[in-house]
Amino acid sequence: MAVLLSHPDKRMEEIVENRKKITHLPMLEKSLSLHFIGIGGIGMSGLAKVCLEMGCQISGTDNRENDQTHELRRMGAHIRTGIHTDLVEDAGLAVYSTAVPVDHPERLRAEELGVPLIRRGTLLALLAANRKLLGVAGTHGKTTTSSMMALGYRSAGLDPTIVVGGYVPELGGNASLGGDRFLVAETDESDGSFLELDPHLALVTNVEDDHLEHYGDRQRLQEAFLHFISAVENPRYRILCADCPTLMELASNELEGGYVTYGFSEEAHIRGVDIRADSTGSSCRVLRGGDTVGHLHIRVPGRHMLQNALGVYASGLQLGLSIEKLGYGLSEYRGTRRRFEVLGAWNDATLIDDYAHHPTEIRATLQALDQKAEGRRVAVFQPHRYSRLEQLFEEFSACFESVDLLIVSEVYSAGEAPREGINSEALAKKIEGPGQVIYAPGLDEVEVELRGRLQPGDTVLFLGAGNINQVALRLLENKEEA
Repeated sequence: MAVLLSHPDKRMEEIVENRKKITHLPMLEKSLSLHFIGIGGIGMSGLAKVCLEMGCQISGTDNRENDQTHELRRMGAHIRTGIHTDLVEDAGLAVYSTAVPVDHPERLRAEELGVPLIRRGTLLALLAANRKLLGVAGTHGKTTTSSMMALGYRSAGLDPTIVVGGYVPELGGNASLGGDRFLVAETDESDGSFLELDPHLALVTNVEDDHLEHYGDRQRLQEAFLHFISAVENPRYRILCADCPTLMELASNELEGGYVTYGFSEEAHIRGVDIRADSTGSSCRVLRGGDTVGHLHIRVPGRHMLQNALGVYASGLQLGLSIEKLGYGLSEYRGTRRRFEVLGAWNDATLIDDYAHHPTEIRATLQALDQKAEGRRVAVFQPHRYSRLEQLFEEFSACFESVDLLIVSEVYSAGEAPREGINSEALAKKIEGPGQVIYAPGLDEVEVELRGRLQPGDTVLFLGAGNINQVALRLLENKEEA
């Protein structure tokens, strides 16, 4: 069992209670009926899909329809829009996403009826209870790395159950039920739910300041990552990125050498060298202990993407997988939806969507843009959450030196209340470096600016975890107006 934080608070008490719940919850089997509150979310829908494929009966509600709800309904789930407490009455287990408030009528109805009520992370732990969990964690790169792991491991001969946080075309979605005992999963540090898991292998991409509104301070965030890693019993299966100084400092001080590192750093146990990058992708030679063990090539741009693939390669080496087959699977990875996803062209300008919403992610994605773009580099940025913008205001203001034109839209609040003096207009005034910075608060204003300013040959990168990509989709739907 994973060790929990040394100074428990109410959040950690919830983790303890959730872990205790697992042994008393009904088994995930054909006879079980589950109700998902907020089923359209990318994490919730993935778990619902796996449970459907296991033969469970699934119902769910959400505020709106999306691609995930349409697919689940096609597979046989009973899904309604809005609040429907009657769906809870037939459930043997009710699952809610973190975004669902405690006073949601369906949660209250479940409590009234005595229906076991768990959050998404606890359901993942229940799914992993009789499987070998291969968990990917980190501030950035989790979705890409776990998606690469799923494809690479399949190519290498495994048939894992898969639950990732993005749509992967080669997987036909964001989740699937496998035929062996392995489970490849993207884990979630944002609400501490990854502490409910007991991973067989942990691959950690990096640790940076984020979600401090949950943890309270940097120390507690870092301590949580340490406990997630420590839950892996075999040190050979603790796979950590050597290129992250914070992660390396934590590991060297607390893990006493019980881990394996990967990356481009000279200190990495499994190291990528002779890096080559162009518009078609990236490649490197892979060393272990100074000896060449193989070559890695991926078809998506960006040094950070190659770094993620190297982490999967390192984990495969440690598990004893066929490196040739693993490498082939990684070479077939074409990207995950909303991760440097090329959407199409408008007026001969290429439109790319990316979920990046943290300064480190933005810098890495802009580096990939430099690798791909031949004309002007245009960025459209929508900050995500007032708390994150306040915490990292200076870092955001220094992210965009390499772009020729930057348009900043207003903050996507994700339910947070505004904070005095923290807004996108203030950020736009602070940003220095790009050729031109424009503040366009709403999506309509962003579209107007793009229509008036884009030139043939431009490459436009839409950045943010909110709904800024809707502007790109509007442009593509109305190409005839170009």
